Amino acid sequence: MSEQGSRRESPLVRFGLPARAELNGAKARVICVERPFLGHINLRGDAEDARFVASVAGVVGAAVPLAPSTVARGGDNVVYWLGPNEWLIVTPAEREDVIARELRTALVGLFAAVTEISGGQTVVTLRGDAVRELLAKGCPLDLHSRVFGVDRCAQSHLAKAPILVRQVDEVPSFEIVVRRSFADYLWTWLEDAASEYGLAIEATTSTCATPEAGLS
Repeated sequence: MSEQGSRRESPLVRFGLPARAELNGAKARVICVERPFLGHINLRGDAEDARFVASVAGVVGAAVPLAPSTVARGGDNVVYWLGPNEWLIVTPAEREDVIARELRTALVGLFAAVTEISGGQTVVTLRGDAVRELLAKGCPLDLHSRVFGVDRCAQSHLAKAPILVRQVDEVPSFEIVVRRSFADYLWTWLEDAASEYGLAIEATTSTCATPEAGLS
């Protein structure tokens, strides 16, 4: 396969976001960064099985979160609760194959499934003093700080796009995991909805965001 044929492209490539980085940054109340090439691993298993929980923690560096709508962090890895027996692991791209392979080895003989889904999803992170107002235009969740704080996550919709949203820090910063097939639509909606606040774009990064690191 030629180098051109094997090149990865962001789901938002047509919008030329890298070339627009830091556009009107000083005046913007919403700042966005796309993180398109992270590793995404869907994990299923029995949360009541101590061996399953310990095996995952040994690979990922964090136990799977058991409380609904929460996340756990282990180094650069973030584990999102999706359901009683389902989680999403987001990791730096270069770690995805290793983590998936090590999980499959550690979970042999257990009720578990490990599926790499990176090609089907991307991440957009938004921060700024108008972010909650922006998200409230299209998301039915109550994202007020009194009920949705740092390291809370939930599956919902933004406009008509299915999303997984997480509050990253107190800035506030929110990250949105969206399927590739909805990414183009979601970005078009975000640009329009954020126009009254001013939208600035930061350079793309593939590093997992943490409360300590913000949008590094």
